[in-house]
Amino acid sequence: MKKLELPRFSFPGKWKDKIKEIRERRREASASRMQSDEMMSLSVKLRSYFTKARLRTIILIVAGVLFVGAAVLYTQLRVFHHYRVLSSVERSDDSATNYVRLGKRMLKCNPNGVTCVNNSDEVQWNVTFTMQSPIMDTCGQVVAVGDQRGQDVYIFNKDGQIGHFEVEHTLMKVRVASQGVVAAVLEDGELTWVNVYDSQGKMLVGMRTSMKESGYPLDVDLSSDGQKMAVSFLTMDNNDIVSRIAFYSFSSVGQNESGNLVNSVEYPGKVVPQVSFLDGDYAVAVRDDGLTFFGGRRVPEQKAEITLQQDIVSVFQSEDYVGVVTPSDEEEPVHKYKMQVYRANGSKCGTRYFDTDYTDITVNGREILLHGTDEMAIFSVGGKKEAELEYEKQIIDMIKVGGLHRYEVVTPDSTDRIKLY
Repeated sequence: MKKLELPRFSFPGKWKDKIKEIRERRREASASRMQSDEMMSLSVKLRSYFTKARLRTIILIVAGVLFVGAAVLYTQLRVFHHYRVLSSVERSDDSATNYVRLGKRMLKCNPNGVTCVNNSDEVQWNVTFTMQSPIMDTCGQVVAVGDQRGQDVYIFNKDGQIGHFEVEHTLMKVRVASQGVVAAVLEDGELTWVNVYDSQGKMLVGMRTSMKESGYPLDVDLSSDGQKMAVSFLTMDNNDIVSRIAFYSFSSVGQNESGNLVNSVEYPGKVVPQVSFLDGDYAVAVRDDGLTFFGGRRVPEQKAEITLQQDIVSVFQSEDYVGVVTPSDEEEPVHKYKMQVYRANGSKCGTRYFDTDYTDITVNGREILLHGTDEMAIFSVGGKKEAELEYEKQIIDMIKVGGLHRYEVVTPDSTDRIKLY
């Protein structure tokens, strides 16, 4: 049988080129797919990395917020009940000594003079005098000491004595401004004077009063810059008592006013035993039934009036806050006292009921310090209880000092520096 041979097909050149082109495209497509896969893999990895980074950031932020929230909650709920004595210095002064802190130094005042000590109770300077009943007033870093029912007035700052003079009549009250200007209430029989002096005793303002004229000056105070003065007068009108708060300006504002009087407010049937400046723009008058707040850079005007239903037990104040303590007004009394704190503009800052029987109460910064004979308590101006504890000795005075939760406690035989915990 004869073998049949089929002819071989041969492609023209253009077909070979075409096939080669197709194969080349396939290789390029394959390479492109591989590169695309690699890019997609890198994109996925990058997205995963940034997702994890964002997640870590969110976790850290949440953890930080929770930590801060826990710290704030702990601070709000924490109440100190214990203390540790850091140092104790034996007292060399007598029980009649009063204390005033001026920065890192403390002034000790008694009828025999004034002594200044540092935080280590080392004497920095002292001034001796003899007074029957020294009274003190402080403004900023300046202290005035006067001999009540005497005539001597001394002015000090942390570096020593800056002034001394004698007044013309019997001294009843003394107030000082930050630059050493002094206002004094003097008495001579039925007549009284409200005089203003510079630190060397030069009379700047002299004002004679009597019950028949403007009334008896129950209290007086100077603004911190010495440019304004407030006086609370008590007088009679047809056998009814009338209180009057008078504001005087010694700047250009009051120069065109009679007697420098720029404002006067009357309170029929009420007694106003205390009037004081809080800072340069605000003042407060303590009535027998509440508080009246004044404000104004040039002329003090009434801004707020607080009427209390309970009798006033105590009033305490600083340049920024005024606090008043009354008996508790709870319908079913659980606590003995109610404390209300107001800002300088008269807005309420906080309220707190408490039971500590205290002999003294003060406000230092944003802390309210009160103590009895052997117990102490500390509140914030917003009303939070920060500490309540008993002390091992009799407490004469309690002072806030530098350092966190550190205080100085004056006892009959020592001055103790303590830290609460």
